[in-house]
Amino acid sequence: MKKHLIAVAVAALAVPAMAQNVSIYGVIEVGMENNKSTAGASTAIMDSHEFTSNRLGFRGEEDLGGGMKAFFRLEAGTNITDGVSGASTNSTFFSRGAEVGLSGGFGRLSLGKQDHNGIENNESSIVGNRGLFGAASVTSAPEVEMAGRASDLNDTISYTTPAFNGISLNVMFSPNDNGGASFAGSTATTHAGVTSYQIAGSVSGVNFKLGGGTLKELAGTKINVRGGSLSYDFGGLTAAIAVQQQDNPAGTNDASESIISATVPLGNGLTLGAAYASLDIDNVSTGDYKSTMLMLKKDLSKRTALTGMYRSADPGQSGLQAAKTTGVYVTHSF
Repeated sequence: MKKHLIAVAVAALAVPAMAQNVSIYGVIEVGMENNKSTAGASTAIMDSHEFTSNRLGFRGEEDLGGGMKAFFRLEAGTNITDGVSGASTNSTFFSRGAEVGLSGGFGRLSLGKQDHNGIENNESSIVGNRGLFGAASVTSAPEVEMAGRASDLNDTISYTTPAFNGISLNVMFSPNDNGGASFAGSTATTHAGVTSYQIAGSVSGVNFKLGGGTLKELAGTKINVRGGSLSYDFGGLTAAIAVQQQDNPAGTNDASESIISATVPLGNGLTLGAAYASLDIDNVSTGDYKSTMLMLKKDLSKRTALTGMYRSADPGQSGLQAAKTTGVYVTHSF
C-alpha cells in the first residue's frame, strides 16, 4: 500500500515536468564555390550560408493553463567552415536571438534579443538566402544598413496580436541602451531607439507582409523604412516579390530595393529556382547593384538537400568588379 502511494505521489510530481516541451534545432550548410571576376581572376573557396543561415537553437514552452503558455528561444549562429560561433563582428554566442515571453488569447509578448520584423523581415524571397541588402553589398554600406541595424537587436520588446482571419499585427521597440559597440552589421552604430511594425498574414492564398520602422540616431536624425512582400503558389509554381524603401536624413542617398523570385518542382525531389535582386541609391551615379541567381535543388531526404547554384552579381560601383559564382552545397536541418 505504501509503495502504491509513493508511486502515485511521484506520478503527480512528474505531471508539471511533462507539460514543458524543450527541443534542440538547427540548420547546417556548407559548399564549394568558384568565383570569377570580370578581370578574369578565379578563386575557389569553401562557403557557408548561401541558401540558409547556419544556426543551433534551443526552444521550449510550458503550458500554464487557461490557454496561456510560457516560451523561450536561444539561437546561436555558426560558420561551418571554421566553427566560429556568432557573426564575424559579434562574439555573442546567442547572436541570432535570445527571448522569453508569454502567449495566449491576448497574443504573444516577448522580451530579449530579437529581429525587428517590420524592418529586417519584410522580404519573401524563396530562393537562396536572399535577404535585404547589408554592408557586404555596397561600398556606401551605412546608407543601406538599416536592415542590418534592426537585426537581432538587444533589449527588444515585441508584441503580436492574435490572428484575425489569418492576419496579425506585430509592434516592436528597442530603447537606446544597446551599448557603444557595433551590434549587427559591420558598420552598425549605436542608436537612440528603434520602433517597427508589421502586418502579416494570408488572404485568398496570397501570403503578404507589410511593415516599416524608424531608427533614431544619437544626433537626433531619423532613418525611416517601409516595405512589403507578396508570395503565391500557382499550383506548383511559387512566386514572390519584395520591395523596400529607406529614407535617410536630409534625403541623402535614399535606397530602394527589390527582390523577385520563383520556384517550380520538377519531380523526383528536384526543384528549380530563380531570383533577381536590385538596389538603387539616389544621388549616387554608380550606386546600382544587381544580382541574378539560378539554382537546382535535389532533396535527398526530408532534412537533407544537395543544391547547385549560379549567380551573376554587378556591384555597379567604381572599384568593385562584377563577378560570376558557381557552387554546390549540402544542407541539413535537424
